[in-house]
Amino acid sequence: MQSVTASADLEWLRRGAGRAPLVVAHRGASGQAPENTLAAFRLAIQQGAPAVECDVHLTLDGVPVVIHDDRVDRTTTGTGEVATQRYDALRDLDAGTWFGAQFAGEHLPTLEEALAVCAGKARLIVELKRGGGEALVDAALAAINRAPGTDLAVISFGPEEVRHVARKRPDLALGFLIGRKHLQEHGAATAVGTARNCGANFISPQYDATDETLVRLAVDAGLPVSVWTVDDPGRMRRLAAMGVNAITTNYPDVALDLFR
Repeated sequence: MQSVTASADLEWLRRGAGRAPLVVAHRGASGQAPENTLAAFRLAIQQGAPAVECDVHLTLDGVPVVIHDDRVDRTTTGTGEVATQRYDALRDLDAGTWFGAQFAGEHLPTLEEALAVCAGKARLIVELKRGGGEALVDAALAAINRAPGTDLAVISFGPEEVRHVARKRPDLALGFLIGRKHLQEHGAATAVGTARNCGANFISPQYDATDETLVRLAVDAGLPVSVWTVDDPGRMRRLAAMGVNAITTNYPDVALDLFR
């Protein structure tokens, strides 16, 4: 069993007495700007979000690019898989017009660009997409290593990706993402055990599969809980009352106003 990383700084994630959950902007302020673009990240920061989440895939030429899907079709003017195209071609795509004409010209950022936008302003939480393996981990860590001092964390659904990060950068805050299906099929105890076994030092479960039992088991294991992705204020309040440490939302301004 791989032990939970002891050296990573998690004080930014832990809740003290009377402290509200950390608000994380999901793919930026993606309810009001095109997801995973610099415009969405800047808007989240402008709204006061202390943390911004992004997704990272690897291009054909090994560039860690910020996009959620493994294909570019949904959020750009292009078509095809990210992994089969070079970044210089992907950069020419429009990643903003699908959301609104005012965002025309937004491009797919590199991880380095996302890190630069957030540096000194918000923590960047980097999701390494499952299946990217060691190649994605190495490319992402190389970008992270070129941005020393930037506040960040790494998360992934993939145990393999989490293990690679834990082994290569044990100082990083590292989260294991857990979906509703996983919790339904395996249960909370197994999910927490999997997170510990692969070296994560916090868990990030889907919000509507998070309950008091999961939170208690995670706390007992020394793992803070960061839930995703919830936009309803009533649900946010209930999750905060359960003791979750962070809430990821498409509308960080709503959550910030709620917990202010």
